[in-house]
Amino acid sequence: MIATALLAALAFVLLQPFASRVIRFSLEREGAVERAALASGDSPWHWRFAGRDDVVAGRVFGTGQLEPVDDGLQVRATDDRPNEVGFPLARTVDLRRLDTLRLDMTASTAGEYTLSARQTLISPLLFADLGKQPRGRLPTAIRLDQLAWRDAAGRPTDLPPRLAMLRLGVRLPAQASLTLREAWLSSGSGPLETSGVPMPAGLSAEALLHWRDRRYASDPLATFGSQAPPGPHWTGWTWLPLPIYVVILVISGRRAHRRGAAGATDALLALAGPLWLIAGLGLGPALSPAGVAMFALGVAYAGALAWRRLIPAWHWSGSWRMAGWPLLAIPVTIALVAVAGHSLAWPPAGRAALYVGWALFQQWLLLAVAGSLLDRAMPRPFAVLLTALAFALLHTPNGLLMQLCFVAELGWAWWYMYHRSLLPVALAHAAAAVVLQAGLTGGILRSLEVSARYLM
Repeated sequence: MIATALLAALAFVLLQPFASRVIRFSLEREGAVERAALASGDSPWHWRFAGRDDVVAGRVFGTGQLEPVDDGLQVRATDDRPNEVGFPLARTVDLRRLDTLRLDMTASTAGEYTLSARQTLISPLLFADLGKQPRGRLPTAIRLDQLAWRDAAGRPTDLPPRLAMLRLGVRLPAQASLTLREAWLSSGSGPLETSGVPMPAGLSAEALLHWRDRRYASDPLATFGSQAPPGPHWTGWTWLPLPIYVVILVISGRRAHRRGAAGATDALLALAGPLWLIAGLGLGPALSPAGVAMFALGVAYAGALAWRRLIPAWHWSGSWRMAGWPLLAIPVTIALVAVAGHSLAWPPAGRAALYVGWALFQQWLLLAVAGSLLDRAMPRPFAVLLTALAFALLHTPNGLLMQLCFVAELGWAWWYMYHRSLLPVALAHAAAAVVLQAGLTGGILRSLEVSARYLM
């Protein structure tokens, strides 16, 4: 028991350096890719249009319809009123160095085009007229600094040095279409050579991202680290673990079926897929297809073990006389928010419902499947410790959230191993998440996002 407590304390302390290291590696890798793009005449602001999520809000601003097509994304006019498509800007653009908008788009007929922009998301809207363009390909390069910009009142104005919003406006006859394939910002004077900014040592995951954001505020083209630009390489390696994982799952599943019970190996295999996606930073604005496949296989394997009754029995609620113990996490979370939080800003009902569903899924996977199998195969304290560690890693690289989850799951898993009741833990998990979202995010807790979404 003492050894387990020491290991738990060590794991708690190491979670922050681990999260920081994951973020540091991600920033270095991203920096190398961005430096290579700038040196080749490209930039990080490059959009390839294949689905609705590739434009702002996933829709057209106006009456037009947005549909994926074989060679891109199509805007179809339903009447002759203007429509706009927003280019997603992950961060502010420096127009002093990236002054050219390049387009790969084709119109089915002649139309009138404009650009609209804002220096910040709350700045006044600016417009530039691109004139009437004929049927076919749009101009492939537009010098933004050479356009005649005007404000909402029609008065001439200068193009600001930076942009936080950029939209392409188009006015076409009814049923005419514009097909978007690619758009990107680049330097009109040619490739840009940049060097990476060294990252300070010793920062936590949250502090490292705050430092990155301050650097971006002073220089939107800043890149980090000194990692060499990636060279041409075979991209199929990202799929290589998948067939290996499938083979191992099949072998282990057959062995468990012959024995009539699953074991610790099966628990780790069920967790491996979800951990591969999340801890491997595959869950982001652009999902990793290989990571999603690994996630699905892990969950499917856990479901197969449960369906074949190869895991220990469990129930949803059981006796509620002891359910108050896991629910203690709620007043503890409220106290944490009262001490270190801010005024409450409750999430929308839909997001709160998402927390409940996600909590049920996670606790089913961690407790009903993996934790129970670990408890069957090893001393209970070690099973609880491994279950809590897996819960923390499912929140990589959100360092502080990983530590909070680790501590919470130590208590929840210990209680569950004795009572085998899932719903009280899941409700406590979901309620605590809603309170954290309402009162702590944006303060000492950057967000509740995980994987690559946390880096946004």
